[in-house]
Amino acid sequence: MKTIMNKLTTIKSISLLAVVLLVVLGAVLADDAIDAQKPSSAIICTITCDFVGHLGTVDDEGRLLAWDGEIHGDIEGVILWWFDLTHSRRIEQVSYYAARWEIFDLADNLLLAGDSAGTTAVPPGKDGIWRGKGIVTEASAGFEDWIGRQVYEGGNVTWDEAGNPKDGEGTFRIIPLADFNGDAKVDAADISIMAGHWNTGEPVCDIGPTPLGDGTVDAQDLLVLARHLAGEAVDVEADIAAIEGLMDLYALAMTTGDLDIWMSLYTDDTVKMMPDVPAVFGKEALRASMQPLFDNFTFEEMDIFDLEIQLVGDYAFSRCNFTVTMTPKAGGEPVYMDAKDMSIMQRQADGSWKLYWDCWNSNVPPAQ
Repeated sequence: MKTIMNKLTTIKSISLLAVVLLVVLGAVLADDAIDAQKPSSAIICTITCDFVGHLGTVDDEGRLLAWDGEIHGDIEGVILWWFDLTHSRRIEQVSYYAARWEIFDLADNLLLAGDSAGTTAVPPGKDGIWRGKGIVTEASAGFEDWIGRQVYEGGNVTWDEAGNPKDGEGTFRIIPLADFNGDAKVDAADISIMAGHWNTGEPVCDIGPTPLGDGTVDAQDLLVLARHLAGEAVDVEADIAAIEGLMDLYALAMTTGDLDIWMSLYTDDTVKMMPDVPAVFGKEALRASMQPLFDNFTFEEMDIFDLEIQLVGDYAFSRCNFTVTMTPKAGGEPVYMDAKDMSIMQRQADGSWKLYWDCWNSNVPPAQ
């Protein structure tokens, strides 16, 4: 089931940012326990690489082997970058890339692999710089804990006389989310780093929406950082699983005709928007509007699919398609429904999720 995980908030001015940063910083300085928070240590390496794209080596996914290099530091071995040419482009002196990277040890065993994206800037007549960020998606035995961690890469690129990339050097870091300086803790130093890059595209600080940010260091990133500083890092996978479970229970309540279970999935101040009728406000009004439907129809073979979820702090946005057959209890032809739904869900005080605003309509035109 495909999911997309994001966090979103807004901030109106830099002065408000300053207030929030001061509050968070005050909490950090006042609480030694937060300074003691120590995520797993970073993997920090230096790399030297050569451009080998001219060799034309392509993998099974159609990606071109662009760079081949050595990696030294916490890992000793080689690193490869396979560029996805369908997602690469150049605008004036800036090239944008999307790639898969792979790290092998000296015995040619794959240690870590993942996806990254970034830019290479080439000022006229000068050597260039590159930087990017990504995420670990594959790991060998002993490195499993690094799956899902953030990757930051960057350095210098030199060019030959014909204007083609030649070689490069730089750094490759895998660090816990929000640990911007890789010192194995999230603290006041990371607040300072984020503040220094506010409203820029600095990839190290662009941590929200998770996992890869949106290209701007802003309040979305501050929210993620604040949660880490408070020791409240959100378990995104657990939230996604809980919301998927809610949707499974939704379908079960419909097919078993249990209106009480179905109603338990909604907040007291819910808003339900259905086709061809005014919006329904509040749980009591929703029950009254749905009671005749549950009384007069049975729901069969309900299938919820193409579920996509975006997390936004204590809210989640979801969309899906669903099909269900409604059979009149008094007899008559069944009604087949093919529809789509968009919902806002709200995290409750106990950590559970409930439907807050819910809207759906049909995928097919009304019968003539």
